[in-house]
Amino acid sequence: MEEVPSQYPPIQSIRVRFTKCENENGFIITSPDTDGTMKVQNNSIIITCDGFYLISLKGYFSQKLSLRLLYRKGREPLFSLNMVKFVDSVTVAYLRFKDKVYLNVTTQNASCEDIQVNGGELILIHQNPGGFCVY
Repeated sequence: MEEVPSQYPPIQSIRVRFTKCENENGFIITSPDTDGTMKVQNNSIIITCDGFYLISLKGYFSQKLSLRLLYRKGREPLFSLNMVKFVDSVTVAYLRFKDKVYLNVTTQNASCEDIQVNGGELILIHQNPGGFCVY
């Protein structure tokens, strides 16, 4: 049996973790998942293909904080949570080439570096491959 080349490139996806918070940068996202087809750059997930993305954000925090998941200047956040100790949210959003998905954290009394995170995870999966992409 010979291998048939796939018609489409692999589906754009990534799973990143966030475990620590730095005062200047907020939560630091890392991508332990080498199977993911998307990249982390300057603490943001880089979008290379237009389309709908399934977005999942999870985590438990040692103290209450406000968390926003942003993707483009001047646009409403994908998620905006105020004074929460945990997040477990899923949404679908239309993202475009050049968008950058990143977390923004605000604490009330604590310094960001004092916050511990358990199970901090952000997943993006492209839902309609085959559209406009720039690699």
